[in-house]
Amino acid sequence: MRVNHRNVLLFCFKLLVTAGSLWWLSRYVDLEAIYVSLDGFTVPVILAGIVLHVSSYLVGGVRWWMLFRHLVAGPVSFGQVLPSYYLGVFFNNILPSAYGGDVARSARLFVSGMSGSALVGSALVDRLLGLAAVVSLGGLALLFTDFQVIGAHTRTVFLAGAATLLFALGVVLFFDWSGVIDSRYGHRWPRLSSVLSCFSVYRSSPWLIVQGYLLSLLNQLLVLLVYVLLAREVGITVPVTQLVAILMLVFLIASLPISLGGLGPREGALMTLLLLLGVEPAAILALSIAYLLVLWASALPGLFMLFVQGKQASKNA
Repeated sequence: MRVNHRNVLLFCFKLLVTAGSLWWLSRYVDLEAIYVSLDGFTVPVILAGIVLHVSSYLVGGVRWWMLFRHLVAGPVSFGQVLPSYYLGVFFNNILPSAYGGDVARSARLFVSGMSGSALVGSALVDRLLGLAAVVSLGGLALLFTDFQVIGAHTRTVFLAGAATLLFALGVVLFFDWSGVIDSRYGHRWPRLSSVLSCFSVYRSSPWLIVQGYLLSLLNQLLVLLVYVLLAREVGITVPVTQLVAILMLVFLIASLPISLGGLGPREGALMTLLLLLGVEPAAILALSIAYLLVLWASALPGLFMLFVQGKQASKNA
């Protein structure tokens, strides 16, 4: 079996970032104080968090299904897409994969005969809409909160950055990239041209993009509810608008492909930002641990799909 050295190096880099972030967080570990904070959580609260997080994944599955079925000629049911989407959730959040969940969810449907360009194109737009929702919510939270810690000037810079990023996302979504690629590099990169042609299909259906964006907002709001619920249980009483602004930045950092499932940078960013607001390190770590448990429990159904896929592959061999 041939080893892809690039993927090995990428995995090692992610492992290094994750380990380094967790080592940095270890400086704030006070086991007794963390235990006291964790003792405040009740089973109903954790279960409510899991239900909310699973609901966010279902919303995400609906969004991808809507985007994907718009690119294919034949009928595609939600039941066909959801298992693959959840398999991607499992890879993104639990398995230390160098490839990520987007590849996992697309590969499963590709093997079953689905269009590769439609799978990749819809996954890209799915990601872009999710990013747009995060930036929008973060910008709104900054706009409507009195963030004295960072100051008015810094807040203005962040708002300008959010507006610029949203504009850039709009350009990526609605500019005719396929025309540029076809005219200059179509003969060299036919697969890229095929994927980008999917964007042209979406440009002709703006209402679909609006629906996907609204579903992305709902998806992020459900995850925010999980954090708010857990934060209140651990005694973190930061105003909701401030907490939302912080969490949106945390989500952006966690989405960067520099760690294993966002583990490490997500917790490090949350620790850094909440410390600025005077929150106790033990409470922040307890919140991070509780959320991690909720996240992993919510992603576990994807493990079932992994087993099913393995059994199907064995039968076909």
